[in-house]
Amino acid sequence: MCGAGGLRLAVFGPCGATDAELARLATVADIDAVATAWSGAYTLVLDDGRGALTVWADPAGAAPVYATRTANGPVWASSSLALASLTGAGPDTAWLAARLADPTAWASDRSAWVGVEQIPPGHRWTATERGACTITPFWRRLELAWPDAVRRLRDDLAGAVAVRVTDRVVSSDLSGGLDSSTLAVLAARHGPVTGFTYHPKGRDEGGDLDHARAVARAVPRIRHRLMALGPEHLPFAGPGTLPPTDEPAPSAMTFAQLDAQLSALASNGVSVHLTGDGGDSLFMPPPAHLADLARSGRLLRLARDAQTWARLYRTSPWTAVASAVGDPGKLGTTATMPWLTADARDLAASVTTPHRDTGGLGHADTLLLQEVRHVGRTAATENQLAAAHGITMHNPFTDTRVLESVLAAPAADRWSARRYKPMLSDAVAGLLPPSVLDRGAKGVFTADHHHGLRANQAAVLDLVDGHLAALGLLRPAALRSLLRNAVLGADIPWGLIEPVLGTELWLRTAESAVRAIRWKNTA
Repeated sequence: MCGAGGLRLAVFGPCGATDAELARLATVADIDAVATAWSGAYTLVLDDGRGALTVWADPAGAAPVYATRTANGPVWASSSLALASLTGAGPDTAWLAARLADPTAWASDRSAWVGVEQIPPGHRWTATERGACTITPFWRRLELAWPDAVRRLRDDLAGAVAVRVTDRVVSSDLSGGLDSSTLAVLAARHGPVTGFTYHPKGRDEGGDLDHARAVARAVPRIRHRLMALGPEHLPFAGPGTLPPTDEPAPSAMTFAQLDAQLSALASNGVSVHLTGDGGDSLFMPPPAHLADLARSGRLLRLARDAQTWARLYRTSPWTAVASAVGDPGKLGTTATMPWLTADARDLAASVTTPHRDTGGLGHADTLLLQEVRHVGRTAATENQLAAAHGITMHNPFTDTRVLESVLAAPAADRWSARRYKPMLSDAVAGLLPPSVLDRGAKGVFTADHHHGLRANQAAVLDLVDGHLAALGLLRPAALRSLLRNAVLGADIPWGLIEPVLGTELWLRTAESAVRAIRWKNTA
């Protein structure tokens, strides 16, 4: 859109604004106030016509934006890999260390590539014609009573889905859980939707599959499609070369399953696929709000919730109370990482900082924001994998307006040991079949990881001795021992181990990925 004096405004990514609204926005002096006014995950870019360019990075981080400096001045892009190819940058060891030590951590002024920084979510980046760059925050959270926050969440979820699926051939995950079922049903309001459900080969009833069928029966526009998973789809199956991505993709170790699903969807003409990524982060938080209760002096509520938490996890409530008062960073966390070197932990600590716009947030809200931004950024890599099949993958739960609605409700009200995802359940009441709405949990698949590791042990162990070890970040003997115990059936923290193996796999393709991108001068 163009305005007076050479002003130009562009929007990148799914955005619910109409052309008329964007035309008016091009004449608004304070774009900060309306930068999150619409559904979607998008980036606003303004050329003021006087030599300055400003980029607004969405607060949820679902449309990550990166910047670097070249001999001709600063450059921004929606892909850090693209900027790395422009400057010839290699992987950033400090960023890798931070990712391994805490996958959700924020490494300030960095990305997976040396010299390429991610513009912090919720900030605007301004570059002048002289090459000077500034980064300033523009986003602030809302505060609403529970009923108002729930109503807004319901509307924002509907808008987040609508902006992606209208007039498109759509599919959605349909696992039978609350998150994916919500998206599939909302998408069906706008036309036929292929609901995609995995199930073990030879077992086509029971558990999640029955709940997925209940949703499909209740909503005729959902065309239910089943995918039987065999040995070829197990985690760690064929961990070979992946399509190039900005950073290690979360599904790197389960890519055989994702790739088979995307191939099936592409063969049916699907152009847009919805996933429920981010739902657990938003609606199933750890008891981090105990720290906020302790600091606000709400001791009776603190004692009650600590006792409930202790019964759920079969531990002492005094452990939770002591952490809330003295060390809230340990609330809900138990895992250690003996496979990381001391140098890796020190390097990670040296570059990890809080997000710049969390100063006014409580402990629970800060953790939630950090987790959702991690999901949003890494989900962009999943979209890069899907793009190889001609499919655009979307994660409506990582939209800024959805995040705002959740953060607007009091943190203590969002947490519950008695109800499963209470805020989402209230928001979608009447939308889903009661059997799905009243579920207390969803199926877990750790057994698949054990089976996949046994079947692909040699290839997985090969990833242990590689680039991460050479960089001094990994203790191969410790990780190898852990994986061999898992082969024998021992329970291990898969959520921490998979990022290590996925990062090694990514590093093995990083150099060729940078060389594969070519830039053209269209001036």
